Amino acid sequence: MADLTLRHRIYSTLAGTGRAPSLPTVAGWLHDTTPDHRVARQALRELHDAHQIVLEDNGRSESIRMALPFSAIPTDHRVEAADRSWWANCAWDALAIPAALDIDARIDACWLDVDAPVELAVVDGRLTGGDGFLHFTVPARRWWDDIVET
Repeated sequence: MADLTLRHRIYSTLAGTGRAPSLPTVAGWLHDTTPDHRVARQALRELHDAHQIVLEDNGRSESIRMALPFSAIPTDHRVEAADRSWWANCAWDALAIPAALDIDARIDACWLDVDAPVELAVVDGRLTGGDGFLHFTVPARRWWDDIVET
């Protein structure tokens, strides 16, 4: 399976379920019958090294942590639409999920400076509900220096 096909399946799973596929699931997609899922591990590592997904422990684990803008672990940024919901890695990614999926959504998060809830919504492609701004403390060109903390 080509890297882009695997990446598409990972994103489709996250978009459809809000959860990342497990290593055995990825191994099944790749017809990997090795006892330790070596082929699947290598394929995930290659996507990680190409900055197409983020694995746990900076790539030392086969568990998918991020497929931007989706987070596979709970965060302070929750996106909800109809009967589905997703975790986003940050405020920016919370805005990207409705854009990527072309859906209306509610975003539950907190203002970092006052730790107060902020409820935002994306309706017909427009942001509603909050009055504030996003601040990036790290320039975009440096995000991959430590993508988990950024």
